[in-house]
Amino acid sequence: MTGHSTTKFHIALWLGSIAIVIAIGLYSFPREYGHPGFWESLYSTLRLFVFEHDLPHFPKSWPLIAIYFIAPLITVSALGTAISYLFRMSPVLKTILMADHVVICGIGRTGKLLADTLNKKRVPVVGVDLGPPEEFDQWCHESKVPLIFGDFNSCSLLEKAGALKARSIIFASGNDLFNLEGALGLYEWMRTDKGPPKLIWAHIANEKLANTARRAIRTEGKVSIRFFDTYRIAAARMIAKYFNCDIRKGVSEVTILGFGKFGRDLVDMLINDLAGDENFSIKVIDIHDREKEVVSLAKESGFKDSVTFMQAAIQDIELIDKKDKAFFLCTDDDLGNLTGAMELASDINATHIYVRMAQWPLSAVVEHLGEDRGVHFININELMVQGIEDLPGIFQPATDADLKRMKKR
Repeated sequence: MTGHSTTKFHIALWLGSIAIVIAIGLYSFPREYGHPGFWESLYSTLRLFVFEHDLPHFPKSWPLIAIYFIAPLITVSALGTAISYLFRMSPVLKTILMADHVVICGIGRTGKLLADTLNKKRVPVVGVDLGPPEEFDQWCHESKVPLIFGDFNSCSLLEKAGALKARSIIFASGNDLFNLEGALGLYEWMRTDKGPPKLIWAHIANEKLANTARRAIRTEGKVSIRFFDTYRIAAARMIAKYFNCDIRKGVSEVTILGFGKFGRDLVDMLINDLAGDENFSIKVIDIHDREKEVVSLAKESGFKDSVTFMQAAIQDIELIDKKDKAFFLCTDDDLGNLTGAMELASDINATHIYVRMAQWPLSAVVEHLGEDRGVHFININELMVQGIEDLPGIFQPATDADLKRMKKR
């Protein structure tokens, strides 16, 4: 039964119960107390709902005895449900009673992923977003996360969300500059030398901006700012778990299919993870012309002679696998990634094929193209969640040691 149908059921139940109590009162009061009139009987019955009566003696008939107890119970039940419903409908009222929760500013892809993960860990969450509200109706109903609508750069709005009592505030919109501005503005408002440590997290997808901000921003006292990027977190975990130094021994060539945000982070993390004696080439393939970006990244990493780019769609190139090759299919197109994996897996010698999936493939596909054929299906959202769980001050309250470690970086 959904929330709306449950509410309608409760209303119908109360109205029916009230009607039955009134009917019993109108019938029984005249017989119990010397035939008072209709209006006097109605008045005496209605007073039972507000715990009042001035009758000459306690009733003797069982119908009147029953409604003496049932009427007040109906009132208490209705008031309790009304208050509970009011708190559910008004996020501001709900946050009044909240403390040690997490405030998420920007409920897009990253914000929803964070909120859902925190919910599973039973960490209370309050969301802040510009709206429009109707776009979040279904998600709010399913997640039970109270959502306050407005500009998260407004300190008064964040105060309504309980930012001063929260363990952490996360700026997770899709705009790096908005997140940075929001984090800095909130820090200036919240900065203090007293109370428990508090972390302000800002999602910054642009690594140059994040590194510059880390060097330029200095925080003091019990409040500190930290930056994170979900795709970079996922890329780091993918390399560490599925393609670390021991696993990639003997690989001479790595092909990255898709140079979007995740593909770029994957190349960067792979280059930074190389040991001194490792030497293999990296080929980047993308449907768009990303050659300048690829060359720029290779130069910055000191790896320009070993990185090449080719513009092509996955379905238009012939992929041939050998034991000394590794493939990362990491476009935003799950179907395209799966198609490429199937083509590669047709070679029985396939060993290193990693398929980035936003939605987990059907079990039959996994069974047919499993790790025994060299194909590893990797849920990118799962990697993000695992990485986010390691961030301090979100799933567990921050400590003074967390602040000290962050200020050293």
